[in-house]
Amino acid sequence: MGCIIALDRDESIVFSKPTGKEVRQGPGWICYPTWWKLQVFKSIPLQSNQYIVVKHVILPKNKGKSARSNEMSLTKRTTTNEKDELLNDPDMQLIEVIRGPQIYHISNPYDQVSEIRSMLNLSATQYVVITDALTGAKSVECGPQLYCPKPYDQIGEIQNMYNLSSTQYVIVTDESTGDRKSVNGPKLFLPKAYDKVSKMHNYIVLNHAQYCRVIDTHTGIMRIEKGPQTFSLGPYESLMDVDGQSIFDVINIDTENGVLVKNLDTGINELITTPQKFIPSFTQAFIEIRKLIKLAPYENMILIDKDGHHILKNGLKDKSFFIYPYQQVYKQFWSNDLKKDHRSTVEVDRFDTRNQYMDYEFLVRTADNVEIILDVSIFWQITDLYKLVLVTQDPPEDICNHTRSEILSQVSKSNMKEFMELPNSKLIESVNSDKDDTFFESRGVNVIRVEILQKRCKDPEIQKIFKQIIDEKTNRIKNIEKQGAENEVKLCHLNGQIEAEKLVGTLLKIKKENERQENVADGIAEGSRIQNFVSNLGDDIPLEKKLQVYFDIQNTKRLEMIAQSKTTLYLTPKEVDTKVINVNTIHPTDDAVLSNTQTRLNIEV
Repeated sequence: MGCIIALDRDESIVFSKPTGKEVRQGPGWICYPTWWKLQVFKSIPLQSNQYIVVKHVILPKNKGKSARSNEMSLTKRTTTNEKDELLNDPDMQLIEVIRGPQIYHISNPYDQVSEIRSMLNLSATQYVVITDALTGAKSVECGPQLYCPKPYDQIGEIQNMYNLSSTQYVIVTDESTGDRKSVNGPKLFLPKAYDKVSKMHNYIVLNHAQYCRVIDTHTGIMRIEKGPQTFSLGPYESLMDVDGQSIFDVINIDTENGVLVKNLDTGINELITTPQKFIPSFTQAFIEIRKLIKLAPYENMILIDKDGHHILKNGLKDKSFFIYPYQQVYKQFWSNDLKKDHRSTVEVDRFDTRNQYMDYEFLVRTADNVEIILDVSIFWQITDLYKLVLVTQDPPEDICNHTRSEILSQVSKSNMKEFMELPNSKLIESVNSDKDDTFFESRGVNVIRVEILQKRCKDPEIQKIFKQIIDEKTNRIKNIEKQGAENEVKLCHLNGQIEAEKLVGTLLKIKKENERQENVADGIAEGSRIQNFVSNLGDDIPLEKKLQVYFDIQNTKRLEMIAQSKTTLYLTPKEVDTKVINVNTIHPTDDAVLSNTQTRLNIEV
């Protein structure tokens, strides 16, 4: 009994016979017994970028041979690629890589064929690390290429080459030898199989005012790099960090700045004040920059040296200075709140010797147990700084407490009414007195003057009543002052009127005197003119006639003035008294004398 099957050109059939397996290729008709098992395989078309992996299995009882002697020996099998090789493995398996382009037909019934795989397409900037599974050797394949793996190749991830610019570099470690090297750009760097590449580092850029310290961890040698420059670190080099900072600014030492450093060889601190661009050496540890301290003529400072001695710096003598090593500034903390209870303080390291003032508020009790709040202003001055430093830590608090005790001694003797009416000068008389007080002298201060700014009752109700009393007194004083001001205004008004009348009388006298003097001057001038006229008429004419001639001439002039005017004049016959005189007829014999007096009048009445 048998069967028949038809095969196409791209088909193959594998028979499983009792004696083994057999493969037959198409096309054609194939007959086989019914007890044979069969399996039909299609041919595998491979493109130029594809491949398959074929595993040739050899049974242990038939080492080196297949089921039929007429089959091709596996040891002599070749592939389409001359680089591909057949490799024996411990499981007596042979792996073969079949590359395209071709059509693969199964030729050995015992072959195991993988799925179609794509080759690695590596660009010009890509690479891949290949590991041989049998030997463990690694290799690198870089593009541009279409790479087909070998039978026992383990493919790593496709990676990009390191494109280093002109300011970048990488540190490469050879894991097979442990050697390290630095690769600087510009470069397209391809690592080797055993290279471990660090991340890309930028060049270290230093400007003209910067520096850094570099240490070689391989040799322990240190060096200092100064700007301006750019450089890369060597494979074993690193920057030395100080408090997380690796690039430092060059320290400018001038007349205003100094540098305090510690000598690591001797352990002694040094202050460098010579003007320069300073970079600490490897034996110097930078501590701080110290500013030049300048004091005004009224300022003082105290320094404490390593032995605990106090050094006084006076602004008149020590106008500027540096704080040298092992010296520190002495500081005090003065109360600056209104109650001076040391709850709020201010740091004082410069002591002002000028007159100072401070406000102080405290509570007192009168003899009748009324609480009164006093606001005072205290003017004081530092006279001896050494005593102040040795005796007290808070001079304002001591001064205010002593002032309070002095005022309390006065307040305790009076009740509230007496105390409120007590003048401020009387209240602080004991404080402002010039008596010998060793309290302030022992503290090196001098209280110049204490003034009371305000007195108020702590109890609002008592303060309200006291305010009403003060308001009544204030209103009374205000009314008195107002009435006095009104009376003063009226008095000033009357005095002003009196002075005005006096001035008016004086003015009238002056006017009358001026009119009299004007009339005297006019009379003198008119008399001189008449005298001249009369004297020029001649000596042979009597004086009465001369005067009669003068008056007649004057009347004639008046008539001429009336005749020339456009005004209408109405006169009665009685009021008309007109005379026309011919001067020539009065004295016909004296023509020479009257030659200047001939006048002709034409009057119409």
